[in-house]
Amino acid sequence: MTAQDHEEDWGDVELPEAEQGESPVPAMTETDSEQRMIRALAEHRIGLKKTRAESFAFTAHPKWNFTTINREAHLPRSHHATLLSQLQKDIEHTKAWAGIKIPSEGYLEVLLGPNQAQVPTHYLARKLSALVSDSIESECSRQHDLDNSSSLQFRRLRDEFRPIKIHLSGEDACIEISGPSPACHILVNHGFSDTPRYVTSLRIFYDRPMKSDEIEAQAEPVFASLLYELDVRNRLNMRPPKWPSQIDHRRPSISEPPERIVRFPETVIEPEISVLFRFAGSASGNPPLSFLSYYQVLESFFPTAGRRSALKKIERELTNPLFNRRNDKHLMRLLNVGEGVATASESAHLKMLLDEFVRGDILEDFFKENHWGKHFTKQGPIKGIEENVNLENRKIPLTHQVAERVYRIRNRIVHAKDDPKYQDTPALLPQSDEAEALWPDIDLVRLLVCEVILSNQVRS
Repeated sequence: MTAQDHEEDWGDVELPEAEQGESPVPAMTETDSEQRMIRALAEHRIGLKKTRAESFAFTAHPKWNFTTINREAHLPRSHHATLLSQLQKDIEHTKAWAGIKIPSEGYLEVLLGPNQAQVPTHYLARKLSALVSDSIESECSRQHDLDNSSSLQFRRLRDEFRPIKIHLSGEDACIEISGPSPACHILVNHGFSDTPRYVTSLRIFYDRPMKSDEIEAQAEPVFASLLYELDVRNRLNMRPPKWPSQIDHRRPSISEPPERIVRFPETVIEPEISVLFRFAGSASGNPPLSFLSYYQVLESFFPTAGRRSALKKIERELTNPLFNRRNDKHLMRLLNVGEGVATASESAHLKMLLDEFVRGDILEDFFKENHWGKHFTKQGPIKGIEENVNLENRKIPLTHQVAERVYRIRNRIVHAKDDPKYQDTPALLPQSDEAEALWPDIDLVRLLVCEVILSNQVRS
């Protein structure tokens, strides 16, 4: 699932006002100050859609990649002066999250939402409105910029809950959870009608000039600690959303359409394998988890592949007309076969499995018939890949090339970054751009699983 796909899952979407049967609101004339605000927003690629008596409707920022969905962000006209003041500063979009920063003032603000799909905005607002800070904001020793401290309270929530404002003072900075500032809301947020997708933001005030990259680097561990404690202490699982990747990670279209005929099942499969396979397909919001679930299916067939590989080698020895059961050297060959399987590494087991169960032509077609670009090369988006998957490589079988790639990705997902064996390769984390780029590899490992299950039917 892409970051944009995740945006479709929020629970209490309102339809645009026109779709609710309301009469269109006549266009209004903007003041000189409002026109300056509109021009400043245009420099940030935000367009004006409507001017109403009490509010503006702006387009969502194009970084969200909304191509078929009409999203917008609304701002009460009474907040236009604050927004204009923020826009007149050296304001930038954050790189790591969907948010804004003003490095010259040591200020950074990101949107904040639930970490689970389909959690209603009202639920999060109700939980946050019940929380209180461990310190009183008026006693904070820092003097924060008034524009950066401003926050929007949205109509639907304002009528039901007390305003959300959790201000926390630390030695080096202050952090705050509240409604987003006008600049963060208009430059980053989106929604339908006047209820946005994100009703809260997380901001940090260093109140000193900082470099652009420095402020994000310093804010990240603070945010990580806060979000961890909110989960553990307050039972609130939240995260700042990320911008969708600007690289097209969509899967190429599958050449063969799915079957339309449903048949009485003929595939014999263990219930546990069926559960893992179907769970992998359902974990679309977590690509690394989907990859690992398919890999677990492959792992369950390692013993079978090892036995079959050993039986082939033993049978070859026993059918050798020169085999002599009284010859110690010949008997040691048989013993070495068994020991080789028992002591084989996981990587070796995976290679044995693909050698035994996966049809070579099917694997070749996967790479030939789909437009993967550079994905399965060292120049692809997945780090830690040392060799290209090369159909012309006559020295290393294709099954072994694929096994090596799959195993390396598996290690990057499951091994801790401090493991000395993997210190040169970073962990592959969920909710990262790299995780979103994993879908071609998920399609590959899914194909391997289908081949293994099919071959197990034929030879069982």
